[in-house]
Amino acid sequence: MRKIYDAIIIGSGAAGYGAADSLFKAGITDVAVITENRFWGTSRNTGSDKQTYYKISMDGFSQDSPYKMAEDICSLGCCDGIKVYKQAVNSAKCFMRLCNYGVNFPRDEFGGYPGYKTDHDNTSRATSIGPLTSKAMTEKLEKEVIVNNKTPVLDNRQVTEIIADANGVSGVVVLNTVSGKHEIIAAKNVIVASGAPACIYENSVYPVSQHGMTGIMIDAGVSLCNYSQWQYGLASVDFRWNVSGSFMQVIPRFVSIDENGNEREFLREAFDDDAELCSTVFLKGYQWPFSFDRINFSSQIDIAVHKQTALGRRVYLDYTKNPEGFDFDKLSDEAKYYLSAVGATGDTPIERLKKLNPKAIDVYTGNGINITKEKLRIAVCAQHNNGGVYTDENYQSEISGLYVIGEAAGSFGLTRPGGSALNDTQVGGFVCAEHIKKFGNRTVNEEALASAEQKAKELTDSFVVDGNIDYSDVKTEMSRCASFIRNYEECVDLLEKVNVTFKNYPQRHKSLSDYYYDRDMLLAAKALLEAITAEMPLTGSRGGAAIIKDGNILEENKNYRQYLTVTKDGVITFKEVTPIPITSKPFEAYLNEI
Repeated sequence: MRKIYDAIIIGSGAAGYGAADSLFKAGITDVAVITENRFWGTSRNTGSDKQTYYKISMDGFSQDSPYKMAEDICSLGCCDGIKVYKQAVNSAKCFMRLCNYGVNFPRDEFGGYPGYKTDHDNTSRATSIGPLTSKAMTEKLEKEVIVNNKTPVLDNRQVTEIIADANGVSGVVVLNTVSGKHEIIAAKNVIVASGAPACIYENSVYPVSQHGMTGIMIDAGVSLCNYSQWQYGLASVDFRWNVSGSFMQVIPRFVSIDENGNEREFLREAFDDDAELCSTVFLKGYQWPFSFDRINFSSQIDIAVHKQTALGRRVYLDYTKNPEGFDFDKLSDEAKYYLSAVGATGDTPIERLKKLNPKAIDVYTGNGINITKEKLRIAVCAQHNNGGVYTDENYQSEISGLYVIGEAAGSFGLTRPGGSALNDTQVGGFVCAEHIKKFGNRTVNEEALASAEQKAKELTDSFVVDGNIDYSDVKTEMSRCASFIRNYEECVDLLEKVNVTFKNYPQRHKSLSDYYYDRDMLLAAKALLEAITAEMPLTGSRGGAAIIKDGNILEENKNYRQYLTVTKDGVITFKEVTPIPITSKPFEAYLNEI
């Protein structure tokens, strides 16, 4: 008799463990977490100068509300009002769970939770425990799930297929990476918390261990929402890490080095004077992601870096020297006030960083890079997919019983406040658990399970090991022409190439695991190129990307900000966003529903 779980969660990051805990607290205990390696993934292995958690204000004096928070996020464009409102209205509850589990967010002398301004936001909702906020979240949630709730974690399982039919999901096929054999895991409900399709770009800040499984979900028949909307920003590449916030606010020197070893401070070519250059670098700390709205302002820095790398030059941040022409007294008032207020007025960028945020230095020291003495190599890298799988306000996809949360889901629009993704990891799992508790008692299709098992066996029997298979050139091309600068004609050509590659995809690779990885990557890249080439000639440049067509940068058509962009099988649909809901019933009506 095959075991059937009430629910399984794919992914062992903050979203996955948050969902597992929410299910347990909702009384759904026949649950398992599936993961390739519980020490991999983005939540446990990424961060920034002070990794942000964006939540409703809880400092004791800010005049905030769930409606206002939702309104601020939706104002950025292409957001579903109902889902964003749920992110806001459940924010405090999910944040306090993390605090109760031991994530030590700063508190003021009165017990409030002070905040600061993050990118794409003018409030002070942001909080942090330092560079490793999501790592601490994951570890505390993991302890609750494994030790206290006794939820089993099925490790070393690579999901290769979602088993679904017209009636919904029935489970998954996994490759046991220890035994090398396929297994069938049956479940009434599946929650995917696998992160973004980090696999499709060469220039990426995602940890190497982060892959994602968007292609597998596409294969199962999901639609995608706002999939073309990504966030790209400056990051170190020898050790993958965002150089946002403090890394920019101390105003390091930007240099490029060509193949002959010649060094140049290339930002001077993009700005009218040195004071403007230095003040804009400071501002880049707040405005770290590339934004088409800032293409003539702070995002000039991203374009300048991209031009240098496109010429084959290596680009570095140098914290040991000031930029040429640096004069503290000529900085913008905002920069002078901020740096003076925290005493970060040292003679060099590294001295200022030691005062402003010494933990930021420790991150690199711990990974073998001494930025007090050596330059830090950077590039403009993929950092976050604001889009993803299309889900309703309960985070359920079009496939009944298949839920998608965290960065795998299309929960955000053109841009998002920095750190809002961490809030969404927790709210998404909580909302899923509530919905599964009410509607999750589904039946699985035994015939579909048996068919998937037979299909996996046939692939294993026919698979050929071939060490020469390599599709890394697709990732290189994606970074070159389909990241934050998108060349329409080149994207069309690359899409044709990926289509041919996928059509002729052989049942051979270095290993079965690599076979599934690259198949997933090709599907995810194909879908992104389809979204770019179908959507952006209509919408124009927007959000985190500029598109060039016939040699010209297309301006944004802002009429499309009122729509979600839904894509499936290369077909695009613009779906009008839902408004932010307003509670209309009297209190007693809710009281009587208890």
